[in-house]
Amino acid sequence: MQKNVMIYGSCVSRDAFQEIGAGYDLLAYVARQSMISALSQPTALLPGDPLGSASQNRSLTADIKSSLMQQLRRHAADIDVLVIDLTDERPGVVALPDGSYVTNSHELVSSGRLEMVPGRKPVINVATERHWTLWESAANRFFKALTSLGLMEKTIVLSTPWAEVTENGEPVEEFQGRPTAEMNAYFGECCAHIRSLGYTVLNMPEDVRYAASDHKFGAATYHFGTEANSWIAAQIRGAANVAVQSRK
Repeated sequence: MQKNVMIYGSCVSRDAFQEIGAGYDLLAYVARQSMISALSQPTALLPGDPLGSASQNRSLTADIKSSLMQQLRRHAADIDVLVIDLTDERPGVVALPDGSYVTNSHELVSSGRLEMVPGRKPVINVATERHWTLWESAANRFFKALTSLGLMEKTIVLSTPWAEVTENGEPVEEFQGRPTAEMNAYFGECCAHIRSLGYTVLNMPEDVRYAASDHKFGAATYHFGTEANSWIAAQIRGAANVAVQSRK
């Protein structure tokens, strides 16, 4: 029986899905869209020319339109497993003059669109008090909406603390100079809050938490190796099997 998966997260989940095997359909993949941005009102302040990469253009356009909830409503009836990871919260968000928020992604910055918007556009960095206030509010609304859509029992949240070394023990460069331990502590608080809302949070074992030195995009704190991908794939398969059994 075919199993339907939707991912709201990052390459952490997407890379693992590629190893999951036959019998699984990826209904939708929403990436580079902070929960703050996703639960914000869409903005009309950021028109511009398409980016050179089709995938980057799609993700930027989707973030500007705050597309996540629309995607969830479209696919809710067909989803067997909704996979969430928080890695794409890492760049923080930009507060726009119209009261909306967008993810401070590489795609947004490189597009030059922010430079065309007059007025203050402060960046709200992750692991700050202001970010936590905004993120907690967005998370409360998001998970309440998932419950209303009947997705609570079908959702798994992956807690994937970042790696400090590669499989060879070589140190991995910190993300934008932010200490990895600090980032892991913050995302740990986010996952604890999600768990307090009654949602399933799965903790990646420490012994598989290393960066792949041969990752196609280079070694990074969140570019995990084969063992981590296998663990994530196993969590998705397990959740999908439970969902399929509940169909019967």
